[in-house]
Amino acid sequence: MNYRKRRGTEEERRILTLLRDRGFAVIRSPASGSKRKDPVPDIVAMKDGVILLIEVKSRRNGKQVYVKRDQAEGILEFAHKSGGELFLAVKRPRELRFLKFSELRRTDGGNFVATEDAIRAGLDLDALVRYVESKFSKPLDSFL
Repeated sequence: MNYRKRRGTEEERRILTLLRDRGFAVIRSPASGSKRKDPVPDIVAMKDGVILLIEVKSRRNGKQVYVKRDQAEGILEFAHKSGGELFLAVKRPRELRFLKFSELRRTDGGNFVATEDAIRAGLDLDALVRYVESKFSKPLDSFL
């Protein structure tokens, strides 16, 4: 396995562990990023009925992150069929951010791009957990 692929796999496993430690049921798609017919996101994380689909990209510098059109279309279709919410996880040195895929910009060529500003504004891990937990929190009157 080449260095880039190994680094990406290590990052996927690290994110999987971080989510599992915060109470998520998680699975990693070992064939993600391959030339399979049915593209799937790198990680599927579930907690109390909330499904997160996470595509992971790792970068050494602060430049933009691209998701190619074919890959994006496949994982978007997967998200639609599953009812899960699709996120892009961007790992940079000393930083991990999660961006809603719907907030990425589509290029003229049909690819998707996360700008440096969008990455900076993304959710850190704790904010992602709070986001998910807010989806299943109950109003006070439900306890009466």
